[in-house]
Amino acid sequence: MNRLEAIQCVVDGLPGDELIVHANGVISRDSFYCADRKENFYLLGSMGLASSVGVGVALSRPDRRVLIFDGDGNILMGFGNLALIGALKPSNLIHLVFDNEAYGTTGNQPTLSARVSLSEAARASGYLSAALVTRRRELLEVMPTLYRAPGPHFLQIKVSRDVPVTGPRIPYSAREIKERFMKVLGNRSD
Repeated sequence: MNRLEAIQCVVDGLPGDELIVHANGVISRDSFYCADRKENFYLLGSMGLASSVGVGVALSRPDRRVLIFDGDGNILMGFGNLALIGALKPSNLIHLVFDNEAYGTTGNQPTLSARVSLSEAARASGYLSAALVTRRRELLEVMPTLYRAPGPHFLQIKVSRDVPVTGPRIPYSAREIKERFMKVLGNRSD
C-alpha cells in the first residue's frame, strides 16, 4: 500500500464530519486529491507542526473527533509533541502517521523511522493506544475501533514510497485555509 492508497482508505472510511489537521507537503496534497473537505486544515510550509495544531484543535473542541494526518519526517521534526499529547490525553484525538521511511516532499531522503519505532515512542509517551499496520486490510480493521474508543490513539501506517500520482498543490492561501476551517469550528476568522 502506498501513501495515497492509505490516505484514500482513511478518507473513504470517515464516519462523519471529523476534523483533519494535515502535515505539510505531499500528505496535504494527497488528501486534497482524495477529498477536499471544509473540515480539512492543510498546513503549508510548517514541518513538524501538525501534531501541535491537532492537539490544540482537539482540546478546544472536545465535542468533535480530530484526526492528524502526519508523516514520519514531520513527527520526527516535532518529536516532543508525542509527550505533549500523551500527557494531555485528548480523548477525541486520532494521530495517524503515514510512514514511508523518507522525506517524501523533498526527494525521499531516508528518515530514522526504519530504526526508531514511532508507535512504541507514542505508547511510552502516554497515548492510550499505539499500533503499527502494514497492510490495507489491517488499516480497514483498526479504524472503526479507533473511532469508537476514547483516545488519544496513535497509528503508524507503513506505506511504500511508490506513489503513482502526487496530488495538486493546495489552491487556497494560508488565510483562506484558516478562514474556512474557523467557520467549521464555529469561530470568527479574524
